Formats: sequence, structure tokens, C-alpha cells
Amino acid sequence: MNKTSFLNAEADVFATYSLKPKVRQVQLQKPRISLRITEVGDGEPTMFLHGFSLCAAHWAPLLAQLPSLRSIAIDMPGHGTSDGVDFRGVNLRRWFKDMLIGFLDELGLDSVHVVGHSQGAFIGLGLALDAPERVRSLVAIGTPAVALGARVDSLRMFARPGIGPLLLSMPKPARAYRGILVRTIGLQAVESAPEELIRATYLGTQRRAFGTTVSTYLREMFEGVDAKPQRYVLTDEELARIDRPVLIVWGREDIGYQTIAEVRERAALVPNARFELVPGGHEPWLDDLASTAQQVSDFLVRQPSGDRPAYV
Repeated sequence: MNKTSFLNAEADVFATYSLKPKVRQVQLQKPRISLRITEVGDGEPTMFLHGFSLCAAHWAPLLAQLPSLRSIAIDMPGHGTSDGVDFRGVNLRRWFKDMLIGFLDELGLDSVHVVGHSQGAFIGLGLALDAPERVRSLVAIGTPAVALGARVDSLRMFARPGIGPLLLSMPKPARAYRGILVRTIGLQAVESAPEELIRATYLGTQRRAFGTTVSTYLREMFEGVDAKPQRYVLTDEELARIDRPVLIVWGREDIGYQTIAEVRERAALVPNARFELVPGGHEPWLDDLASTAQQVSDFLVRQPSGDRPAYV
């Protein structure tokens, strides 16, 4: 990846939405990883976790609609300029819990609101379950990987050693790459997105660490799904133990991996959860920004302020 080209494309996306983010690297000790973060605003701290194969710039249109927040968007491992990770043999829930706790400690934050999309929502649900004291509330947008029982077998090819990393990171003609994005987030979302966002997303997949990170993550995820008992698919008992306020925002066309009826049934097991359907697909704020932004804003505004001493 040409780092300068990626950073310029990403900066163009934020400028499109009149945002002037602060960008910096944060070095963690456990796990040892350098994460890049993009911050906008200075209100209630809210951590944004994007999905795999996307990038922090995907949050730009939504962040522009949430000016009262201190929005902290992390480049997930292997994405943007964050370090890559080999996830072979790693317990994903435990690893990401340690990563996010270390990240919050490094920023001096005892707890935050969490907004996760796709795989980011899977990670957010795990944090709300395993470290609830660090989560003020959780917004999960789109199918959260396998957490609620989605069947994502079409991704298994990307988990295969050798061929998986190659398929993920190999150069692709612009038309072919747009077709991949259409299958991921939907035609309307791709057609509505600024061209700079498409370019930034593609350039972010051209890092050497990207293919290995995503492929080994998927390999471990599928090994967990196939295990008995399963790992990573949240049980009814686990969902019932999530005691944070939760908003699940689901695009009406996000039905490629899981039916809406099934998601409603599973979401109802979370004691303090709300399930809201909005227009659009897997990344619904690109289809209909106003609908998703209204749901997220209304939910977060109702949460109590978290002005408390830093976690020790």
C-alpha cells in the first residue's frame, strides 16, 4: 500500500463531511500493538469499531451527525496504519478485550460508549459481556459476525492458509473492487458513497499485513464456530448476562447471513436492548444517513453522563 495515497484519500473523505479530525498512534503493551486513532469532537467519549475490510473513514458521514460526542475511531488491527496481527491460536474475545482495555487505559478513560459495525459489533458485544465496567452503552450496527448466530460460510475461502491472504490483498481493477463492495455493503451504499471513500477503502486493503490479519482472524473465528461447544456464537445465557443499554440497528436489506426474525428473537434475550430496523443494507448509514444517525443519536443522548474518575 502507498501509505501517503491512503492517508490523502482518507483525509479527503473527512473533508467531504467538513470534519477536521485529530489523528495519532497509540502504543499498547498488552497486547503489544500500535493502533491509529481518529478523533472528532470533545463530548461524551464514544469508541467506534469498524468492520473488517473497511476503514475508519466509513464512519465520517455518521460522525458528522453526532457533533456532541468525542468520537474515537480505531483503525482495527491490520487496517489503516494499525499494526497487523497473526490470530492463529488466539482466543478472539480475550485478545480484543485485552486490546480495548489497554487502549482505554492508555487514553485515561474508565468507560466509553461503544459503536460497532459488523465485526466491530461482534467485538463490542464481547466487551460488553466480558468487561461491562468499561462499557457505558453499546450500539451494534449490521450483522455482528457470528455473535447472534449468523451463517457466514461464504467467507470460509478467505480463512484458508495461503489462498486466503492472497485473495484478500491482491490488487483488483476498480470495477471488480466496486463489485466486491456491492456484495459487502450493497449497491445503494456504494453508489451513495463519495468516490474518495471507495478509494480509501481499497487502498487500505493493499497493506501487506491486511491479508494475514483478516485471514487468520477468520480462521480462528471458524474454528470457534465449528468447535463443540462453540466459541464466539453467544449463547442465550450470555446474551441474558449483558446488562449494558444496547441498541441494535439493522438494515432491512441486511439479510444475506441472518433473517430479521432470528435477530429479533436473539436481541430480545438481552435485558436492556432495543432492536430498530432502518432503510438500507449492511452499512445502512450510507444508504439512508438520516435514519441511522437519528437512531444512534437519540439512543446515546438518553444515556447518563459518564463523568467519573479514571479507571485504575
